[in-house]
Amino acid sequence: MDPIISCRWQDPSGEWALTVGHNGDAWELLASAPSSSESIPFANPDEVRRLAQALLDLPAEPEPYEFEWQLSRTGSAPAPGEPQPHFATFAVGLDPTDDHRPYLAYQSYYDLGRATGLGLEVICEDPPVDHLRAQAHAFLTTFSGPTRR
Repeated sequence: MDPIISCRWQDPSGEWALTVGHNGDAWELLASAPSSSESIPFANPDEVRRLAQALLDLPAEPEPYEFEWQLSRTGSAPAPGEPQPHFATFAVGLDPTDDHRPYLAYQSYYDLGRATGLGLEVICEDPPVDHLRAQAHAFLTTFSGPTRR
């Protein structure tokens, strides 16, 4: 995967990451935790453009702000013993319960037949906003298209 927008950090458990990149013909979000990782596609390049614009539009002053994407995977079944997320949410925003600190948040869900199970959760609190804005600007410059948001 060719990363376009990436937020990586370390904690005592190990390395975490939320990365958006181009993988063949698709744009995917890769969520990584110290013990596992998973990827899920964006519906189309316009969704990635909306993400880049949401990063550019993150307010400098504390105010309510959140953009959320619903991502889903269809197609091939997971390998035996390795559940694959069927859907996930990804959000960019300012946390109104924590002095409007910026965050990126990913939560996947698994279809368990008659129930839904929680999958991987990766939350980047206080991401490097200036760095993410620079990556978003570079993405929009390189991959411009008809729909920006």
